[in-house]
Amino acid sequence: MSAEVLESARPSHIPADREVDFDIYNPCTLEADLHQAWIRMRESTPHGIAWTPHNEGHWIALAPDLVSAVLSDSTRFSNRIVLVPKSTSGEAYSEFIPLSLDPPHHRPFRKVLDEQLKVGAVNALEGSIRELTVSLIEAFLPNKRCNFTHEFAEHLPLQVFMKLVDLPLEKLPELKHLADQFTRPDGSVTPAEATAQFQAYLAPILAERKGSGRTDLLAHIADAKIEGRDITEDEAVNLAGQAMVGGLDTVVNFMSFAMYTLAGLPDLQAEIARDPGRIPKLVNELIRRLPIISSGREVINDIEVDGITLSKGDIVIAPTELYALNESVNACPFEVDLDRAVKKQVTFGAGPHICPGQFLARLEIKLLLEEWFARIPSFRLEPGQEIRHLGGVTSGTESFWLEW
Repeated sequence: MSAEVLESARPSHIPADREVDFDIYNPCTLEADLHQAWIRMRESTPHGIAWTPHNEGHWIALAPDLVSAVLSDSTRFSNRIVLVPKSTSGEAYSEFIPLSLDPPHHRPFRKVLDEQLKVGAVNALEGSIRELTVSLIEAFLPNKRCNFTHEFAEHLPLQVFMKLVDLPLEKLPELKHLADQFTRPDGSVTPAEATAQFQAYLAPILAERKGSGRTDLLAHIADAKIEGRDITEDEAVNLAGQAMVGGLDTVVNFMSFAMYTLAGLPDLQAEIARDPGRIPKLVNELIRRLPIISSGREVINDIEVDGITLSKGDIVIAPTELYALNESVNACPFEVDLDRAVKKQVTFGAGPHICPGQFLARLEIKLLLEEWFARIPSFRLEPGQEIRHLGGVTSGTESFWLEW
C-alpha cells in the first residue's frame, strides 16, 4: 500500500498536539519490538486519544479505559467498520458478519459460531489436536533446530481450522493469502477483490453442504436458523467469510510471539520444565503479555472524548496492546509473571464481539506448551538472526529459528 495514497491532512478542528506519526501497518520504524513501539507512541503524547494521518486518517485510543470502551460500547462505537483505511479495507470487510453487525442484530449470527466453538465442542478436539502437535514436534526434534514459524505455527492452527471447515489442505495457501489482505495487506489484491474471491469460493461449497447432514462448521452455517428462519445464501457466505479470516490468522501469529518471547526467558523455561502443572498459568500470562490485535470502530454520532470532539463516521482504532501493557492496569506489565494475582487483558476483545475462537486458541496454545516442554525443556533463538515484528490489524513476526 502506498503511504502517499493513504495519508490524509489533519482536519482543521483537530489540534496539532493530537497528531501522532504512527501507521498501524508499519509501527516498528524506531523500535524493533512491536509492543515497545506501541508504548513509545503512547508515551509521545499526554492525551488519551490521538489522531494519525496514516490510512486515510483515523483516531487511536491510548488510555486503557477508552480502549475497552471502544471495543465494547456499541451505543457510541459501531462495528460496521473495523478496519482502516475505511474506504477500502473497512468497507470491504463490512460485508462479513457478525463482526460488522451491532447488537442486537449480531446475536443470532454469533450464536451460529458459538455453537461450534464453545468450550465443550472445542474440548472434544483435544485428542486430535494433541496428536497433530506431537507429530509436528517429533518431525523436527532430531534436528535440534527448527524454523518455528514455518515448521509449526503455520501448520497446527491452520490444519486444525481446515479440518473444522472440512476444506482441502491444498487450498490453504490461497485462502491464507486472501485472509492476510485484511489483517496485513500487501497490495497484491484489493480488499474488495479478496472479499469477492472468498464469496465466490464459499458460495458453491455452502450450497452443496446445505441439508447434507455433514457436521463441519461450513455445513453448520449453511443449515443455520436465524431467529427461526433459514439463513439466506448471502448471509451464509458472509458469515463463513468472517470465520475464514478469523480462523486463518490470529493463532499463527500469537504462537510465534509466544515462543519468540519464551526463547529469551531461560529461567522461566526451567520453571515450566520442573513443573508442567504451571502451564495453564503460563497460557494466561502469555495471552495478557502478548496482545496483537488493533481493531477499529466507527463513531455513531458526534461525541466528546478526552476533551476532543469525534465526528460521526470517524474511525477509532482500539489497540489491545495498550490495555494490558499499561502500568495502571497491570504492574510491571512487560514481565511474564506466573504468580501475577490479577491478569487484566482484552487480548480477545471485549463486550459482545469478544473473539468466538478464544477457547480453541487457548487449547492449541496449551497443547503446544505441554508437548514442547515434554520434549524440549530448554531452547533459545539461534544466534545471528535479525527478526522484525510486523504490524497490522493482527500483528506478527518474521519467521525465526529456534535451537536446543
